[in-house]
Amino acid sequence: MSASVFRSSSANLIKSASAMSRSGLGELGFAYPGFGGATMSVADLGSLTRLEDKIRLLQDDLESERELRNRIERERADLSVQLINLTDRLEDAEGSTDAQIEANRKREGELAKLRKLLEDAQVENEDSMNILRKKHQEALLDYQQQIEGLQKKNTKYIASYLTHAHVSEAFSSFCYTYLKKPHTT
Repeated sequence: MSASVFRSSSANLIKSASAMSRSGLGELGFAYPGFGGATMSVADLGSLTRLEDKIRLLQDDLESERELRNRIERERADLSVQLINLTDRLEDAEGSTDAQIEANRKREGELAKLRKLLEDAQVENEDSMNILRKKHQEALLDYQQQIEGLQKKNTKYIASYLTHAHVSEAFSSFCYTYLKKPHTT
């Protein structure tokens, strides 16, 4: 029940008891015969005292309830502030988590690009190495052919030289023998 209901019924009860006592009416609204109407009996005073005690108890209960309600309202307000703060922190954490996830996606994308570039570079490097090996083999083959050609020429030259040397020696020896002998003509 609300506080105004307790207060209004208690206040109304006191007002009606006070009005009855001034008008000379009893508890049930009747005037007491033989007492001049304005006086109350001991039973009526006892009832009034009990009612006043009940009213005080109800007012004390009402005050306790108000204090409890105020304390609960303060605690509710504090909890609302804490809830708002926690909600803000959660949103910040979600935002930073989303930002971290987005940053990780970007890094993964960049990493994939770098891996692709590395693979392309490796393929290009292998192609270059194959081309260089092929050129090296061709150059080596060319040099070997040149060496073989030079060796053949050298062999021919040496053979020719030896032939010429042999002929020359034979001619020298012939000339020497011919010149040493006296000729008669």
